Parts: sequence; structure tokens; C-alpha cells
Amino acid sequence: MPRPTLAQKRDFVAKAFCPRALVLSTPAIADACAVNNCSTFADLLAPFGQDVSTQITIQDGQGAPYFLDKLNIKFTTDFKIEKRSTHSRTEIDDLVHTSVLDSDQTNVSFLTEHGVDPSALSSDTSVWAPWYTLFRQQWMSTMQPSEHESFMHPVACVLVASGSEDDPVGALRTLQAHAAVNRVQTQGFSGANVLFYYVLVHDGRDPGVLQTIDHTFDQVRRAFGQNSSLLKINSNTDLIDADTSEQSKISSIWANTLSTTQPLDPHPDSVFGSMLNMRDVTALRDTVKQMMVRGIVPHMQYMIRVLSDQTANQRRGITGRLFSAGRRYFGTAAKASNTLTGVDGDMYFRYDSAEAQMRKLADYSFMLKDFRFAQSVYQVARRDFQSEKAWKCYAGAQEMVGVCKLMLEVHATRAEFDSNFEDAVTMYLHKTHAPCQHLAIRCIIIYYELLKHHKLYSFAPTTLLRVPNSSGALRAMACEQAAYAFLKFPNRPELRKFSFYAVLAAQEYQKAGIASLAHRCLRMVRLSLGATLATDESESSEKPVDDKSLGGSGTSRALASSNWSSIDSYINHELGTQCMAAQDYDHALQYFMALMGSDQIPPKLQSKYLQELLQLYLESSDKLDLESEKELAAGLDGAQNKRVELSVPTIDARMTRVIMSPDLEGEDGVLEWRNGGAAPSALVNGSADHRCSVGESVAVLLVVKNPLTIGITLNGFTLDCRFDATLDAEAANGDESESPAFAITTVDTVVLEGGQTSMVT
Repeated sequence: MPRPTLAQKRDFVAKAFCPRALVLSTPAIADACAVNNCSTFADLLAPFGQDVSTQITIQDGQGAPYFLDKLNIKFTTDFKIEKRSTHSRTEIDDLVHTSVLDSDQTNVSFLTEHGVDPSALSSDTSVWAPWYTLFRQQWMSTMQPSEHESFMHPVACVLVASGSEDDPVGALRTLQAHAAVNRVQTQGFSGANVLFYYVLVHDGRDPGVLQTIDHTFDQVRRAFGQNSSLLKINSNTDLIDADTSEQSKISSIWANTLSTTQPLDPHPDSVFGSMLNMRDVTALRDTVKQMMVRGIVPHMQYMIRVLSDQTANQRRGITGRLFSAGRRYFGTAAKASNTLTGVDGDMYFRYDSAEAQMRKLADYSFMLKDFRFAQSVYQVARRDFQSEKAWKCYAGAQEMVGVCKLMLEVHATRAEFDSNFEDAVTMYLHKTHAPCQHLAIRCIIIYYELLKHHKLYSFAPTTLLRVPNSSGALRAMACEQAAYAFLKFPNRPELRKFSFYAVLAAQEYQKAGIASLAHRCLRMVRLSLGATLATDESESSEKPVDDKSLGGSGTSRALASSNWSSIDSYINHELGTQCMAAQDYDHALQYFMALMGSDQIPPKLQSKYLQELLQLYLESSDKLDLESEKELAAGLDGAQNKRVELSVPTIDARMTRVIMSPDLEGEDGVLEWRNGGAAPSALVNGSADHRCSVGESVAVLLVVKNPLTIGITLNGFTLDCRFDATLDAEAANGDESESPAFAITTVDTVVLEGGQTSMVT
């Protein structure tokens, strides 16, 4: 999937709110599409509805001309208004799970031990978490028409018939009476003013019709007017001589579109357009462009002019509002009751009401990229919706006011647009009778994408955390994106805040059952934690720190280490628990062993960690026993040497002493280990010649410390010693004896309280 650029964020919003067209076709057209691996004619047209090069000059809502360089259109095969206004947590979790499974979950290359990779800062955050991009695209593609806005309502009906029909004109008239067309005219914002566009298709597999297709198209044009096109497809009838490179290029057109509009629907190794050649592809593109330039855009322009005249009184300002208030309070209550209608407990305006027509006017202006005029109309409609307590309509208008402000490419202050989105999300979730969770999430996604377009990353965390807590995995994804936003701050990455939100994301992912992403978030925190401490250390070495300002507690590095030790322990425990659940005992032991050396963990928590380590040891021992049996059966070396060595207690090698009898010159035989060596070295006169008589006792003094915050008891405390006879020539030439060279005394019990240091002899 190509990496999105910041400039594409604004296009993403424009595509989300682009015009829709209902496409209906005859059975003969379905067969012509099926040979190209497209289930409907709408699927055949879908790739050419993106970035249609209109290149025309139109007028805005106030009559001023402006240039419309390109426009998008989406094709659908049905229209209905779903009564369900929310998605269950299970549905959201399933969608997130599917997005994660189709993505690379291991890439954290943007973070290093030294902080954020500078080369990664220029890329978009969606590259760091591709599952968010997949979820975003799939979520927007599942949006359904609603009573409060006209965006998902078709502005045109495209009726398609084949030239091989016995009566193409009659077939098109039959499609006009289709049930979906009736729903558009009776339940949609377009009503009876919906545009009809007619397409006559010539299938190249039927060469006998070629001589009469032009005459048939003339009949269609005489019957239905200029809003009609002739399309010739399936010209690649000789598949044997087909150019494989050309066919691969044609197939990729539909494959790339499906990866964007339906990213989670698998189409592995699917071949599209096998009966098409490049001439057919050009014909399809020209048909869609002609449909837009000659039909849909002029129709929408006409409707904007009509609606602008019809709603002029409501948009006149204070005079119009006073007139509307007087009409509402003095004698037109019956008309107001006919204007409002209730659906699922929420109030809406009938599509023929002045308020609904004003919303339609604003939506049409927005779809034609006249954002300034659309904003002014949304603001007027918002007041009417609020006065009538039509909260879903009010929330939708508030949302679009904020979108228009950010689409105008004008640097506005946060107060000018953030309140619009916050109010919209609050209304969607808490004010409507049936919570509109899907619309609230759409509002948050749109707002977040526009903030990224303007590089306003400092506003993103607050925006993303408006995702409801009940959203499960989606809440985790929002926390993760909020963490990434702190890495994109203009001055310098905020690593500590990134770590905080990454931990929140890990907790939410763990609750949602996505352990792989929870593990990934915690790994990122470990990297950022190391980078944070390194930064603190470098800053403290460059700038002296006043100990008095720190309460006499030392340098800033020690202060930072103390502040982050609890987080470090938490991350080690979580990673260890996750590895233990995945039966990755080697890494789990490493994480739990790291917990044994911390003196900042509260005693109760330390005791819990120790019990879990014991359980982990027992489980891993069973696995190691099975592996050892297999290795012994295979004759492998070292199968018996797999042991777990704890770092508790710690022994200070510098304070270790070996006490022997005085040598021949009367010097004390006190030796120590230097630099952690394997054998003791003499302290006196540099001499290393110390001998033990038969039966002589040698004492070893060890300084032992308990690094834990809880007491421990050491049972059977003994030394691991070995005797090397080759160091003594006489022993090597003398009689060999099978008896042990020395006997070791074992200390039965050593009790150490939390943090206690003791000497053991």
C-alpha cells in the first residue's frame, strides 16, 4: 500500500464526503461485468470515480466563479437508511483485529536506543501503525445514509442497459421504476429532483450489434435527452494474443481501488478486466468524466441556485431569525409539527422543510468544494437545529462547521474549531436518544486527519481520547495514535508523554485480546525509557544541578532513575507475563529476573512478583525436562546443564576475603578477589605462595546483600569449589586418591531482611 502524504489528508476528507450515484443495470450488463471479475457495473466504474479531472469553472453559492479541477464520486447499487445507530463492541473489536492481522506488527524502526530516528519524523504516523490506516478506510467505507445529512444520499441514478437488449429504451424505463429508485425519491434528500443518467453499453463479444448500436443510442438520446452516454467494452475478444503486461496493468487498476475502498476484503491473486483493453479503460474513464461534467456537476449547481433562493430568508441574519421565531411562536405550530418527524426517539426535519433544504444546500456546496459558503450555511442551520432540539442534526452541523474551517487552509486558532468537534462528539454520544457511536468515531477520525494535514499534532491527543472507553480495541488504537502524536511535536519529541500513552495503549490492547500489539507498545516504552534516561544524563553532565533545588538528593540522573524505576518494573512484569502466556519461557525469565534487582518495588508487589517467578520456574522446568529428554535421546551435549541462576542475593566481590593460616614468614594469609577474577590473589608483598596443611581450615567471608524489599531465607548456603591437582607437581607425580581433596561446610540458614547486608563465613 502506498504511503500517504500529509497533502492526501485533505483529499481523504473530500473523498469521504463526495457525491454518490446509484447504479442499476439489466441482467445482460451483469454478465458483461462478470467476465471481468466485477460483480456489478458499479464495481466496473469504481476506479474511475477517484480524482475525476473535471477542469471546469463553476459558480459558488454567492455567484462568484471558481475553478473545480477534480472531483470524486462513489457508485453504489442500493439505497436504504439503516435504523441501527451504533456498532457493538464486538463488531468494533473484530474490525480492529482484522486490521491488525493484515499488517506488519513488529516494525518499531522509528525508535532507537537514542530516541526517535530523525529520518522517520518526515513520514506520516500511519506508516508506524498501518492497522490504523486499514481500520480508518474500512470504517469510512461502512458508513450508511442517515436522516440528518445528505452526504450518503445519491444525487443521481445511473441506469445502464445493453445494446443487445430487444428494447433498450424499454429496459431503461423499467429500471426507472426499480424499488431502489423509489426509495431514493421518497426517503432520500434528493427526492423527486434526483438526476437520471443513462448509459448504453455495447459488449464487444456480440459483434452483430455493432452495426446498429449507433442507431440504438440515438433512440436512447431522443427518449431521455442529453444525459446519456454510449460505452463500448469487452473489446479484448482474442485472449490468446493478449499482451500480458497490458493485462497486468489493467488488472492493477481495480486491485488498487479495492485495496483502498475495501482494504480488509481479501482478493488474493484476483485478475480483473481480462476482457478489456486500454481502449476500453479509456472509454470507461471518459464515460465517468462525461457523466460528471455534463450531468452531475451542472445538476448540483442548479440545485444550489434553487436551494439558495428558497432558503434566502433563513440566511438573512437577525431579520430572518426573528421572522422564523415569530412564525414558530405565533400561529404556525401545526406546520412546525408537520416539519419535524421522530425516528428512534430523535427529531429530524422532513426533507421538504426549509431546515432540511438548508442542510442539503450546505452539503452540495461542500461536495463541490465551496467550503466558505458551506460553512456559512451550516452555521445558520445549526441555530435552527438547536432551537428545535434536533440534537443529531445539530451535532452534524457542528461537525461540518469545524471541517469547513480546517478545509479552508486558513490557520485558525484552536478555539475556533476544537469546540465544534468537541460539541459534535458530545452530542452524538450523550444527547441523542440512541447514541450515534459510529458518527462520533467518524467525527474523531476526520478531525484527526485534518489536524495531521495542518501538522497540529499538539491537539491530536485530546481529540483521540474522545473515543468512548467502551470501544475496546478502538480505544487502544486511539491511545497508540495519541502516543505517536507526541513524537511529532515541532520542537522535540515528547518521549515521556509518548511512553505514558503507549502504556495506556498496551493496557487497552491487552484487555481487547491483542497481545502482539500490547507487547509491541511495551517494547517501544522500553526504548523510549532508555532514550529518556540517556537524555537526562547528557543534560545533567552539560548543566550543573543545584543539589539544594533537588532537596539534596543528588544529580538529575539519579532523580530520573528513581522516577522511572516503577515504570521499568511495571513494563518488565507485563512483558514477562505476556511471554509466559505465549509459553516463551526464555524471554519471560529474563523479564522476571530483571525484577529481582530493584529496591524500589513495594514489599507486597515484590512478594507477588517472586511467587509468579516461582510459578514460571516450575512451568519452564517441565518444558526444560522434556527438551532435555529429547536432547539426551539425540545424544546432544549439555542437555543436563540447563539451570536458572537467580541474581538474589548479590555478593560484593570487592569485599570477599579468604582467610588462611600465616605463612612461613609470619604474614597473615588474607586474600581477596581482584576485579572479579576466578582465583584469589595475595594482598601481602605480592606473594601468591600460600599452602594449606592437611586438616587445615580455610574461611571465606562473603558480604551478602538482599536487593529485594522483602525478607528472604537462604537454605543450604554453600560454596561451589573445584580442586585442580595439575597446579602441584608433587601431587601430579604422587599416588592418586579417589577421596575428595577438601570438605565444604554448609551454612544451614541465612535470613536476610529486605535491603539488609550481612556477612557470611
